[in-house]
Amino acid sequence: MPQSSQDPVVQFETVEDILTRWLRERREVLGKYTEIAVALDGVLGPDGVTERQTALCEILVDYVSVGHFEVFHELLAEAESFDDGSISLAQRVMPAIADTTEVIMAYDDKYGEGSGGEKKLKRDLSALGEALEARFALEDQLIAGLHNSHRRQ
Repeated sequence: MPQSSQDPVVQFETVEDILTRWLRERREVLGKYTEIAVALDGVLGPDGVTERQTALCEILVDYVSVGHFEVFHELLAEAESFDDGSISLAQRVMPAIADTTEVIMAYDDKYGEGSGGEKKLKRDLSALGEALEARFALEDQLIAGLHNSHRRQ
């Protein structure tokens, strides 16, 4: 668990800034995901799909990395600084987020270098979409429980 020496208000403001940037990146992930789904409906040729796959995988890895190494760390530090028991939510939710990370990284391993072909792409993209939907819901729970709950404090 992170150790925070900042007072709760400073920690809250730090997390607020990080979340703003990170949630903007989440929208970019969704945009790239949507571009591929549209491309698979025949709007673009295989090269267009490959380019979008590479771009999606790059932003996915960035998004997951920032989540694990910055956002979650700071959310936990905030929960500790407020010392209100909200840390227990993270202990329940983080394992499920880790499960979605495995799905995302497997997708990146398969398609990140523009490889993987289109044979199973629709199925894999669908599985990725389900993992992202679950992940975003879990992340929103963390944000609500470890950050938004401190807004009035």
